[in-house]
Amino acid sequence: MAAGHTIGAMRRILLSLPLLLVAGCGSPHPATTTAPPSSHPSASASPSAQASAAPDVDRIDVVSSGVGSYQLVAVPVAVLHNAAVRTAATAVIVHFIPTRGGQPLTPLASSAVIVYPGQSLVVTANCTDTCNNADGATVSVAVGAWTAIPGGPITTSGPVYACGGGCGGHGYGDVTATVQGTNLAQGTRVDLFAGCMDGSGRIVGGGERQLTWPQPGGSLSLDVPVILSAQPSSCQVAASAAA
Repeated sequence: MAAGHTIGAMRRILLSLPLLLVAGCGSPHPATTTAPPSSHPSASASPSAQASAAPDVDRIDVVSSGVGSYQLVAVPVAVLHNAAVRTAATAVIVHFIPTRGGQPLTPLASSAVIVYPGQSLVVTANCTDTCNNADGATVSVAVGAWTAIPGGPITTSGPVYACGGGCGGHGYGDVTATVQGTNLAQGTRVDLFAGCMDGSGRIVGGGERQLTWPQPGGSLSLDVPVILSAQPSSCQVAASAAA
């Protein structure tokens, strides 16, 4: 009976060997599946279509300054430049302190102006009686706000100086130029400024006037009275709508 059990057990072991051999054959590593190539290329990461703009340089530079004087009148002059490329400086006020022999005289402030991106603008103030014989000026600038505004600056062309008195030294005269008010609405207040230089580029005087633009757009030939410390070689006229 024991022999029968032994023979039966051996038969069951032999019958199971083919299954064990089949299960044990083949690669020891699992098979991998390769996906077929896509009919559409996969999208790769790309930089933004429009990179963020770098911060603007909100700064007004004083390029040059000087003063013209004649009798009881002194006119300090500054040439400003907006270093920004996208934003305008609005409600800009130039603070002048005329000096005589290095000593400060009466503080002055210009009209408020707009300086467009990249624009250079002549700005002046006027002192009567308390700035006699001024020979210099210190300048500082206050900006009301930086903002992007539509349009562009008022442009001028063809400035011509005509002496009115004291020609050749301290004196006075007028600078006439064509002012382009293409985008100006009728009734807009406009500040006109003139700056005059000698042959070396040194500012020797200037002047200002205000007017109400009398028409929709267009251009006008306008004159600006100037006060001078020396005979000028050239003059320029600038304009700003009231800020």
